[in-house]
Amino acid sequence: MSTIRSYQEQVQEIVEKAIATVEEQHKALAAASFEYIEKLYKIEAVKTKHDDVAGIAYDKARDVTKLVGEYASDLIAKFEKEEVAPAKKAPAKKKAAAKKSTAAKADAATA
Repeated sequence: MSTIRSYQEQVQEIVEKAIATVEEQHKALAAASFEYIEKLYKIEAVKTKHDDVAGIAYDKARDVTKLVGEYASDLIAKFEKEEVAPAKKAPAKKKAAAKKSTAAKADAATA
């Protein structure tokens, strides 16, 4: 399961880097667009609002990525527990079988 956890962490890291890259490119494109428009009009209020909304959107994208990562981690942990649990029960069955075998031998000896 550590391999699955490793994959989950790698995917989460890749998504976080992708969000950061998209955000950087968006900011650069928006800055160029606003620079051009500012030559024609005074739009500082629009630019400020845009930057605020864009910041909120990227923060929410990071929050969703974090939640998905936590959910995936919880699922992986459940599967890890399920794999460990049957391994612990198997030796208990062998002991019970050994007791039956000893009891069978005792019965055979008395018969």
